[in-house]
Order: sequence, then C-alpha cells, then structure tokens
Amino acid sequence: MYIVFGNYGNETVALMQWLFEQKIEKPVYVVSVHTGWAAQNWHERVASGEALARDLGFTPVRLSSTLDFSRLIEQQQNFPSTKYQWCAGFLKGLIFLDWLDSIDPSCESLILLGKYREKSPALTTLPEFIEESEHYGERNVQHPLLHHTKEEIMALIERSGLSILNHRSLECDPCVNNTNADFLRLSKIDIEKTATLEKKIEKPMFALEGYGDSKGIEQVIQWVKKQPKSAKVATIEINDMGCGSPFACGL
Repeated sequence: MYIVFGNYGNETVALMQWLFEQKIEKPVYVVSVHTGWAAQNWHERVASGEALARDLGFTPVRLSSTLDFSRLIEQQQNFPSTKYQWCAGFLKGLIFLDWLDSIDPSCESLILLGKYREKSPALTTLPEFIEESEHYGERNVQHPLLHHTKEEIMALIERSGLSILNHRSLECDPCVNNTNADFLRLSKIDIEKTATLEKKIEKPMFALEGYGDSKGIEQVIQWVKKQPKSAKVATIEINDMGCGSPFACGL
C-alpha cells in the first residue's frame, strides 16, 4: 500500500503524476488534512487535486483535524513560531496517525512525500528513504522525487493538467513561515481571520522584532509594503525559513 501525504501543492501533484507514469501498483491513497486555517479559495485546489487523484486511479482521502487552528491557538493561548512549530503535529500529525492505524494496523504501508533537494539548501541532506520513521508510527517513508530538478517537477505538473502554483500549498494561511511575498498575496478574509484571532488571545501571530515592531497582521502587511521591491518578491522556501515539520507542510 502506498500513501501520498500532501496538500495538492506543486510537489504533491508532481508526485501523483510520477507514480502514475511509473505504473506503481495500487492501492495508492492520497491524503490531505483540513486544518481549518486554509486560504480563502484553497478548497478549489483541493477539489481539483482530488479529481486528478481519482482520474489517475488513486483514492483521495480528506481528513479533518479534530482541533482546528483557531481553537488550538485559543487553547494554547499562543501562536507557534519559526523556532517552535508545534502546530503541524497537533493539526496534521495526530489525525493522520489515527487514520494510518485504522487502515494499516500492521505498519506495512509506504509513506510517500514530494520533497526534493534542489528546492532548498535545507533539504540537501534529506535521505531518500527513512526506515521506521518515528513520525509515522514506525512506518517507512520515501522521497521518490528527491533527485529531481525543478524543471522536472514542473514538467510532471504540466503533464498532470493542473496549474503550476507560484507559492506553497495553502492548507494553513498565513503560516508562521510566511515570506514577504506571502503577506502581500493574503486575501482580505485571511487577514481579517488572523486579526480576529490575535485580538482574542491578545498576542500577535508574527514576532515583533521581525516586522518593525508591528503589533498585528495589518501592521505587518503595512511594514512589508514599505520594503524594497526585491525583498517583497523574493521567493524563500519554508524550509529555508526554518520549517522542520515532517508532516508535508507546504507540499
């Protein structure tokens, strides 16, 4: 049994297409998690990704976190940070492990992730195969696209028929690993939901020292707008920003 864990970003779509072209034996499950903090229109991408999975002969599975992002933050009375990224384990890891235990109690499945080394200097030492991963209940994990180039990844997506994104997957938006470009493409609704949550716990989501002593999401965005153009459009991967989550964040 093969299980693709991702969120229908570029890497997940590329991985699905690669599996199809390799004529990998089935069953293949493609699992995503609804965190309750997705970007305004991200559900449309998820629906397109699930349709592609079915067209390729795979089985899409959409899980919902038992404690969505807003409730988790209210419970913790704090936001995660680039240094302490505990959110993914609660939002995605726990529900995914529960599902894995229900469908694969003997731990014989292979977990597939779409990470590839060329994407980020932080991934240069990523192994292709992890035996009995502690993050996935001692199941084996593989990164089949590890040695692919960005051009090869993009070519796989083009052959899938889905659009190529110019940003990470947006199952959580904003993310503590946002870049300046990420802040500038936030929708009004996603800005408002963040401001509301910040007011509820009386703390800003983003570290003050990193954004000109801003005290909330609106001030962060205003600060970003004042930065040089090169700083506003720079594409820094979440792994370079310090994201060490093993649970397919951004994929």
